[in-house]
Amino acid sequence: MNNISNPNSNIFVMRINKSAKIFSSMAAICLLALTMNTVSAQTTHHMNPVSWGINSGITISDLWGDDVGGTTVRAGYTGGLFLNYRVNQHFSIQPEANFTMKYSQADRGVLGEGMKTDYDLGYLEIPVLFKAHLPNTSAVTPNIYAGPALAFKLYGEADGQDLKSRHNSVDFALAFGGGIDVFRTLHLDFRYTLGLVDVFDVPTDPEARNGTFSIALGYGF
Repeated sequence: MNNISNPNSNIFVMRINKSAKIFSSMAAICLLALTMNTVSAQTTHHMNPVSWGINSGITISDLWGDDVGGTTVRAGYTGGLFLNYRVNQHFSIQPEANFTMKYSQADRGVLGEGMKTDYDLGYLEIPVLFKAHLPNTSAVTPNIYAGPALAFKLYGEADGQDLKSRHNSVDFALAFGGGIDVFRTLHLDFRYTLGLVDVFDVPTDPEARNGTFSIALGYGF
């Protein structure tokens, strides 16, 4: 269904470069903070069942649906806060609140444009993740997870024009993925968020849902 366009296009390069700079800055901050932590601080994290932190990363988004037609992925940014409650050594619950950009391009447009159209969508996304932490004796612990994600519209544009009421105010999705934790302090996350409802509020046009892959780096306290 999807036709991935040349990643060297000006729009794609500008967005991926901007997102990469934000992600790189966040990575540098997290790595610096990690090196400054003492062994006793790490031990405290293991003992405390509740931790919170910040995360930042890159999104690669697309629209999907039976009648959407040819689409092209676009790069964006995601970042926010998380709270993790460790039920036991192997299981935790993690709600998050993230600002997430979901960019995509449709060859014909999905709102009756009849031509190639860029969609820029911004959300406050609130996933609740149920995480399984795989047994490991080292400082690095892999995890896998899944959970629902509710998103509230912050803005929506088609080729720079405000979508207004044509962009649904709420999106609902299923998030799943995995990652690694280092001393429960540094977190690397790989996630796919599968949209389950129509992004646009236009009954006569094909249903289009968000699909977003993200890579994020987090730091917990």
